[in-house]
This record gives sequence, C-alpha cells and structure tokens, in this order.
Amino acid sequence: MKYDQHFMIDVEIARQIVSFLAIKDNEKVLEIGPGKGVLTQFLKGNITLIEIDKKLCKELKEKFPNIKIINRNILNCNENFDKIVSNVPYSICEPLMNKLIKMNFKKAILAVPDKFLEKGVLNLSMKHFFEINKIMDVNKHAFYPVPKVNSKVIEIKHKKLNEKEELLKNIYIQSDKKLKNVLKEKLDLEFLEKRIYQMNFNEWQKLVNALGL
Repeated sequence: MKYDQHFMIDVEIARQIVSFLAIKDNEKVLEIGPGKGVLTQFLKGNITLIEIDKKLCKELKEKFPNIKIINRNILNCNENFDKIVSNVPYSICEPLMNKLIKMNFKKAILAVPDKFLEKGVLNLSMKHFFEINKIMDVNKHAFYPVPKVNSKVIEIKHKKLNEKEELLKNIYIQSDKKLKNVLKEKLDLEFLEKRIYQMNFNEWQKLVNALGL
C-alpha cells in the first residue's frame, strides 16, 4: 500500500472532526494528506491541501477546483496556518509532531493511532510544548483499508511556555547538536556529550527533572 494510506470512509465522523476545528472566516486552514477528500468536503475558509500522492492530487483538483492543492511531503512545508486537520498517515505520526513543534498555528485536530503519545520521549516532550486533549475514539472500520488498530481524535494547541520549557523546546529541535552545546547552564548530567537525538527515555527524564519541569 503506497504511502501507508488508510482512507476515512465514515462521512459522519469526518463531519465531526472538521466541526472541532471551529473555523472562522478568513482563517488559513491546512489539511494534511486529504486522500479522497472526505474531510475536505466539510472545510471552509482559505483552504490548502498538502498531498504527497500525485494521482490523488489529480483527483482532488478535479473534485475541488477552487481549493489550493500542493503535491508535497508535509515535512518539507514551511508555511504556517491558523488551523490544521488530518487523518495522519500512521508512518509519519512522530515526524509530523516534531514538525508541528516548529509551526505556528492556533489549533490542530488530528486522527492518530489509539496508543500514540502515551509513552516514550515524544510523549514526555510534547506535554511540555502542547495542550493535548483527546476528543473522541474512532473505530478502525471507519477507514479503508482497515488498519490494525483503532484511532483517536486529539486536539493540539501550543502552550504558553515558561523560560525552562522554552529551553527544553530549544534543546529538542536542535537534535543534531550535543546536549552540552545547547544548555545555557551547566547541569550535572553524565550524558552531556551525547547528541540530542541519541538520548533515550531515561536520559530525557533526567534532563526534564534537572531543568525543574
């Protein structure tokens, strides 16, 4: 299956997901991986679709001729939007969350695998950067082909970060650098020589504790 595609086929759930965005007039709205356009049909405002599949882009342009459609990988997009919505392809859930850290937006509504963001380094970090709320459960049979696991819909908003959380965010997004070169203050940690992307969960937990978060 190309690009790990599981298309939403439940129109009523799609309608609910879009309603959670609460789109206002003139807001810039991004849909990531629109697929067959089941969510798209309920969107309004200044809409942009980013779809990596060329064939699907062609179909979408025929179905929605007045909507801006870009054939690109979202991970290579540097534009900012007010609202973001997506049935996130399972294979890019973690890279997409890392991308969202660097993007400015008011709200994102995402359908993700049921157990996503419940453990690991990503979960530990995200809770300091975002307000994340689970909105609803989605049975796997709302998608085709049917994925192996159920999904959930989450709402994500940027938190107003304090100084220490800003530092943690700055560390997180500079993953190729050594930890010691990013820290503003000297901390008594045995893994300061590690590059940030090499740090395991326990080391991230120690860093968070050392920063007083």
